[in-house]
Amino acid sequence: MFSFGSDPEFMLSKNGKFFSAIGIVPGDKYERHEIGQHQYYYDNVMAECAIAPGKNKKATIKNFQQCFQQFSKLVSPYKLVVRASQNYSEGQLEHPEAKKIGCDPEYCAYNLCKAEAPEKEFLSNTLRTAGGHIHLGCEFLQEDEISCYFVIRMLDLFLGVPSIFIDKDRTSSARRKLYGKAGRFRKPEHGVEYRSLGNFWLSSPELVGLVYDICEFTLDFVKNKKHLNYWSVDLDQLNSEDAWAEEDFTPASCHQCIGYDASELQNVINTSDKVNARKFTKLINKLMPLQLVNRLKVAEGFSHFDFYKEWSL
Repeated sequence: MFSFGSDPEFMLSKNGKFFSAIGIVPGDKYERHEIGQHQYYYDNVMAECAIAPGKNKKATIKNFQQCFQQFSKLVSPYKLVVRASQNYSEGQLEHPEAKKIGCDPEYCAYNLCKAEAPEKEFLSNTLRTAGGHIHLGCEFLQEDEISCYFVIRMLDLFLGVPSIFIDKDRTSSARRKLYGKAGRFRKPEHGVEYRSLGNFWLSSPELVGLVYDICEFTLDFVKNKKHLNYWSVDLDQLNSEDAWAEEDFTPASCHQCIGYDASELQNVINTSDKVNARKFTKLINKLMPLQLVNRLKVAEGFSHFDFYKEWSL
């Protein structure tokens, strides 16, 4: 049993021009506008929502559709746009909130350190980015922090790598220069928040369903300790007071990838490197159920989704 939710970011457009969500979406991150179970707000210039989590795939997709239907009406006559990055006009960035970067820290599942926010790069240009973060809630993630690291690492393999081929948004590579690098996560009370994906997968119920099923497979993979065939942890050293007393000790040094090149995988995701990403598809195909492998292949052939048509907005 697990819950699946998201806090996706969208861009707003009208007559072919992009507009800041400030002043259009009524809530902000701290005082959100609620409609039913869902929350709506602006974050920087993005239109963001917090979708109520579902406890099965059918309920999850229903929640997504309901949230998007409400959101599209809330921002009308502006349109919600599924896009990873966009340079905004100076006029749309004049508001003080358009110059603020996210304050909640995110972490890297590989070096186990806080990831520095790209404040300098963010404030020095007009590029703004949108993500499609995934929230997974389940009991074993709440109880075991180390399992959270493994879930994020395995999501990089099973979802981050395939996303390079499924995501047809040409602006995604620009986003990853600022956000969405491999292994990025937060640790909320309900479990984990996987922050590497852009918002492309929100384009259709079919893609949301595929991402849901991959997450379910990944959680099961880690819960049943299959990840230990590919990662080892020196728990004795990790729990040693002597080790922690050493000046150069880091918890990440107790984690070792033994099944594939984790550094190369990170680089593949960070640079959207399709050529080297293929090196990992054999391992993915070996570990995933055939029906998921086949669905990933079908998804690679998708070219474009009409967001409004797919969700009946």
